[in-house]
Amino acid sequence: MVRTSSVTPVVQGIAEFSDSSFSGFEIGNRRYLGAKTRLVGSIQDAVLGRLGRVPTSVFDIFAGSGVVGASFASLGSRVILNDLLRHNSYAHETFLLHQKYSMCSLNDHLRVMSGLEPETDYITETFGGNYFSESNAKVLDSWRTYIESQVEDQGLKTALITCLLYAADKVAQTVGHYDAFFSGNKIEKAIELRRPLVIGSGHGHEILNNDANEVVGMFESEVLYLDPPYNSRQYSDNYHVLENIARWERPEVLGISRKMNRNGLKSRYSGRHAEAAFEELVQCARAELIILSYSNTGTSRVSRSNNVLSDDHIMKVLSSRGTVSVEEIDYKEFSVGKTSKRPHRERLFICKVKNS
Repeated sequence: MVRTSSVTPVVQGIAEFSDSSFSGFEIGNRRYLGAKTRLVGSIQDAVLGRLGRVPTSVFDIFAGSGVVGASFASLGSRVILNDLLRHNSYAHETFLLHQKYSMCSLNDHLRVMSGLEPETDYITETFGGNYFSESNAKVLDSWRTYIESQVEDQGLKTALITCLLYAADKVAQTVGHYDAFFSGNKIEKAIELRRPLVIGSGHGHEILNNDANEVVGMFESEVLYLDPPYNSRQYSDNYHVLENIARWERPEVLGISRKMNRNGLKSRYSGRHAEAAFEELVQCARAELIILSYSNTGTSRVSRSNNVLSDDHIMKVLSSRGTVSVEEIDYKEFSVGKTSKRPHRERLFICKVKNS
């Protein structure tokens, strides 16, 4: 079955806070490779069509930008979001577990941060003049130093870091990832803080920051949504700058691309162990529906962009757990800062698990 991707609001039922002088941003308002922002409507349709209702629980185990899990939370589902990168998990907590911090306090700190004098510190010395303009890097330094030294509450600190990272992404001198930076034109637009347009009641969900295979058996859910890396390009390579700023361990960086050591952040799904990892994950899943997003990139690109998992392997593994159907979604591919004209389809492999 082929469906055309429907564009629906990713976030519905946003909790409003009118007492703020800051404009708002949604969870999907950042550049992220593979983000399903424009596919959320089709994914929701597939789930609701199989269950006949909104699922009670959804486990988004490779959550990335968080837009899929957040969309189900906005419909009333209890969601569990997991991602290997901490800066992604910070965003998930900020939008879905917002009862962990006071929005009034958040606004107060944003006002203070907006008035700070720029300073030269780790971000300027490491990323100034490459991933960020010198002026924006100095502002980021003043903000990040303030958060670390002046904010003790962890929930509030997480939310402020998220605000900083979304602001940074808006002025980053990249095409949407941080594997490289612009060598020519520079982005001198002044960086600006905004506030998160949080979702729902702010409690009842789970946010995890771990390897997917280590947590898959810990939770039972009606729907397990899988969106693993499709190729050998590691997300820790593409988003090392944001991860570095979020963790604030101030590590040494190497090379022109200014990358920190990322050995603990590598995904098995981007390497030769992907097939074994996928089989292990599916066998340990505790869900009624397993839905896998996977593109049709195949072998039509350079080797680093080829699909790691073959369709035959995907079907073999999923079929061992139940009945599998496939839906294809026509989709304009985003590639290296522009939309590709290559024919592209996102596939949803949908497994109705036996005895569920």
